[in-house]
Amino acid sequence: MKAPAPVLLCLLIVLAAHGEESLPHHELTYAVLEQLDISGNLQAGEAGLELPQELVVQVTQAEEPVADVPVRFAVTAEPRANATPQSQARLSDTLVRTDPLGFARTRLQLGRATGDYQVSARAGNRELAFTSTALRRGWYFVATAQFLGALALFLFGLYYGSKGLRRVAGKRLRALLFSLTANRFLGVLVGIIVTTVLQSSGATTTLLIGLASAGILGLGQALGVILGADIGTTLTVQALAFRLYDYALVAAGGGFLLMLAHRRLRNIGQAVFGFSLVFFSLGLVVAATEPLRYLPATASAVAFLGRSPWLGLGFALIFTALVRSSAATIGLLVGLSFTGLLDLRAALPFILGANIGTGFAAVLASWRAGVEARRIAAGHVLFKVAVVAVCLPLLPWLARLIAATAGELPRQVANAHTLINLFAVALFLPLLGPYRRLLEKLVRSRPAEQFGPRYLDPRAVETPELAVAQATREVLRMGDRVQRMYLRAFTVFSERDKEGRRDLVAADDQVDELETGIHTFVARVAQEEMPEELSRRVIALFHATDALEHIADIISKNLMDYAHKNIEQGLAFSAEALEDVRDFHAEIAENLAGALACLATWNTDLASRLAAAKNRGIERQRQLQNRHLARLGRGRCEELDTSSIYLDFISDLERVNFQCAQIGFAVLESAHARRQRTKTRR
Repeated sequence: MKAPAPVLLCLLIVLAAHGEESLPHHELTYAVLEQLDISGNLQAGEAGLELPQELVVQVTQAEEPVADVPVRFAVTAEPRANATPQSQARLSDTLVRTDPLGFARTRLQLGRATGDYQVSARAGNRELAFTSTALRRGWYFVATAQFLGALALFLFGLYYGSKGLRRVAGKRLRALLFSLTANRFLGVLVGIIVTTVLQSSGATTTLLIGLASAGILGLGQALGVILGADIGTTLTVQALAFRLYDYALVAAGGGFLLMLAHRRLRNIGQAVFGFSLVFFSLGLVVAATEPLRYLPATASAVAFLGRSPWLGLGFALIFTALVRSSAATIGLLVGLSFTGLLDLRAALPFILGANIGTGFAAVLASWRAGVEARRIAAGHVLFKVAVVAVCLPLLPWLARLIAATAGELPRQVANAHTLINLFAVALFLPLLGPYRRLLEKLVRSRPAEQFGPRYLDPRAVETPELAVAQATREVLRMGDRVQRMYLRAFTVFSERDKEGRRDLVAADDQVDELETGIHTFVARVAQEEMPEELSRRVIALFHATDALEHIADIISKNLMDYAHKNIEQGLAFSAEALEDVRDFHAEIAENLAGALACLATWNTDLASRLAAAKNRGIERQRQLQNRHLARLGRGRCEELDTSSIYLDFISDLERVNFQCAQIGFAVLESAHARRQRTKTRR
């Protein structure tokens, strides 16, 4: 009995469907061509637009491609916001037969809503799932702007937080550096502490350059501190490796409240607020760079960096030299590692480059400094270069070693930075003696060092305690030069010394240069927030510098003018007149020495005696004028010939005494402000 035609037709359809479902020996895989994934899985594109890459699968049998196999594609999941058919995702083809290479291709146009989309590919009873992400239109520009903004916020937070920390630890920081000994282990410890406060090993080295230029510490002491500084900067990176950015705004709010709560808590609040911004900006970096992991070019770039370590090293070196902080560079590297964009092998050259780049700020700071400062800067850079030269050939082995220290990539990056710098300490600490001698041979004194401020480090401005100490030392240096000018002035006048006169006139130009440098530096320091006591001391230094410059002008423009007349005209002073001028000059020399001692010690008793000497100087001038008039009354001809110069000379000596007294008044005003504040507290 023959079956009816409709029944046979249904049976054929069922058998055909069953045949499509059962491809017993066929395998369905994501398409790979010459070991390169061309499947288009895990793509990202702009919402409403077609994905840049096709979705491709491959059908094989016994690892050989199979042609003419039907593959069905379907959108299986998309954001709920795509409620209408017009807003939903669409495939260019839903049923595709494989080509001779076994490939089946289709294109996906994303829906209007951002979010994740899933497409299934089915051949027989085999099925694969494709995941794609729709990003908002123009996300490239938004992500770039967000990354740059996050970078700016990161650097600002690092600067602002470390500035608050420096203010909290200012006095202790200065005491630590000033009490350094030749003990290399103590130097390493001090370097760790100071860099934890300054948040930059480059800043620590620059500070050491200023102290070395000031003669406060030598090369041997500084080298140990540099090694410790390299460890200190790793502590910041270790903290950044914790995923704390989700809580950063809470901490920032707490820091802001501390800043408002009380003056004593303001600096602590600033430190908390600043470092909270650092963590918050890391979260922004993660959000801005997250879409990059969907781009096929990203994987290629990471693979290229792994094969070309010099490229990553050079980029990190330049970036670190610009921002002057290896912690900033590696902190951003930690942020990128949260997204999974980099692997450890690609990250290591960046870490090595950042370690070298941080030394360039010190090199620039020491360019016009003394030989000891240049040796410190060179020592810092050579430390880094030597460590990189050892580590670079060992990158594969180093990557395996560091990968064993932690399971998560951010922690591995932080550990790599720490281990590399610990290796540097272990390598160089026993060799500091020979290394110091090598630097002394490599970096020699210049034939003629250019005159100028020696102790003023512009980077110390952000730490007012240290900046005021440096300014005080520079003012004392200026005072020493003025004192030598003053002590020599009477001898040049009385002995008609032409060469000496030229020297003193030229010395005034050097004093003017110091005065300009000190005033500029002190004016910058005055703009910083600081305690009232320190602010008053800054004002006192400004007035003291002004007074010393006036004394130098009196010597070069007035006293040396009298010396010139004496040399040219051969003036004859009486023995009594010359003795009076010599005695008055000697009395004021003692007051000038007292003024410098007053600046060095800020002793109020000494300042009081100095201020009282103002009236004594005026009285002494009157006595000498009366003695001169008495000699004129006795008809002494030489007194008449030199009367004008004599009276002008003692008048100018009294003006020098007045400027010395001004220094005493400045110190007293500074101390008075401190006593007033103490009484208020009581």
